[in-house]
Amino acid sequence: MSDLNIKPILEWFQQAKPNPTTEDACVQIGCHYEEVAEMSEVMSDDSVQHELEYCSENYKAVMDWCYASIEYISDDEKRELLDSLCDQIVTAIGVAYMIGFDIEKALAEVNRSNWSKFVDGKPVFNEQGKIAKPESYSPPELKEFIK
Repeated sequence: MSDLNIKPILEWFQQAKPNPTTEDACVQIGCHYEEVAEMSEVMSDDSVQHELEYCSENYKAVMDWCYASIEYISDDEKRELLDSLCDQIVTAIGVAYMIGFDIEKALAEVNRSNWSKFVDGKPVFNEQGKIAKPESYSPPELKEFIK
């Protein structure tokens, strides 16, 4: 089994946001919740979906409480957050495996698609600070990675 390569994804973020701020972290947390809300929608879990969409929008709007929760997080809470993020990656890979998805190739395709959001090597941002989808955007083609 090959190692899952996250380096190209990290490089994408480093180019998009070379000096991330607390505001950028709030927006990214909102984007993370947005993706879990999409999963909840697919799984027909409407109550979870709506709650996550609400959280997503609040984080992307960089509410004061969001900013404060990131700025004043303790070292112990940082370790817990890192553990949670790692566990989310592991469980996401597990879900993909259990359903029969080729997560490694799908992830590479999503990363290819994300790079198409750059125009002349630069990211384009929307009013919320999220990377937008310009005309150059090419959505990921994931059908071949579903068994």
